[in-house]
Amino acid sequence: MSDDDGRLSWLHWPTVLKGLALGIGAGLILAVSLGDFYLGMLLGTLNGLAFGIGWSHSRA
Repeated sequence: MSDDDGRLSWLHWPTVLKGLALGIGAGLILAVSLGDFYLGMLLGTLNGLAFGIGWSHSRA
């Protein structure tokens, strides 16, 4: 990794996208169980994004 890779060079974007997709899927299940689509999708998206970033950080 060189100095000009940028601040987010440690992120592995395919891993982040996989985590986001997993979180959106979990958010759909949560939305059905809560009865609130927007809250379920918001929580699922945030959870998936955090999971993807954490998983990507552990790979670096």
